[in-house]
Amino acid sequence: MPDYNLLIDIGNTFLKWGLFRNGSSGGARENRLESGHVLLAEIPALALQFAKFRAPAQIVISNVAGTRVRSTMIRVLEVWSDAPSPYWLIPQEEQCGVLNLYRNPAQLGSDRWAALIGARELLGERPTLVVVCGTATTIDFLTAAGEFKGGVILPGVGLMLRSLHDNTAALPDADGEYVDNPTQTVDAIASGCQHAQAGAVERLYHLRLAEAPGLMCLLSGGAARALSPRLNIPFELHENLALEGLYRISQSLATT
Repeated sequence: MPDYNLLIDIGNTFLKWGLFRNGSSGGARENRLESGHVLLAEIPALALQFAKFRAPAQIVISNVAGTRVRSTMIRVLEVWSDAPSPYWLIPQEEQCGVLNLYRNPAQLGSDRWAALIGARELLGERPTLVVVCGTATTIDFLTAAGEFKGGVILPGVGLMLRSLHDNTAALPDADGEYVDNPTQTVDAIASGCQHAQAGAVERLYHLRLAEAPGLMCLLSGGAARALSPRLNIPFELHENLALEGLYRISQSLATT
């Protein structure tokens, strides 16, 4: 029996995957054996990469990219004739110590649910603002008791930049940099989008702080590292909260 699980986080732009040691102490970072990421259009090429490995003991997948991508992923997994059926993550009312207070729990994005479970695993019984900066930026509130009280979704910094270019006549589609006092248009755009992201995170943090003393912001996603210097609140960076949550879920499935 293989001693590792395959965990897959399919987002709106990228698929991130990892092989993780099964049944060991510690979290995903301590038990990662192999990992990688591809654009959604490159998913079929994963079959050649996965063929190098034995079939995993478990396959756990979060997918927010729709049914077409799901079908492509199923075909990729056929590289193993003896692979177990994938566990496609659907948010529940409760899982791994997190209580889902969404009006319809299953309508919560599976990536957000995985990130919340990952945050709970990392910080334990501490109130947490879970911020994932990807194609969209999500900001979710998790109480010390493990209750997901709700959250917001806003365009990620990349979408903000493209929207300004696509919907205006003169704003350029060029890379700018964050500066405190921009004196050229490309930097004004980049700086404004970073301020918008940071402002949303800090506003939600301060709105929740009164009811959640000791609130920590846990920051993840591809754009998180660029955003982090703009924040004036306590925060921690994590490479991939969704995979951390999928690891915790995989371990719980192994014991049921």
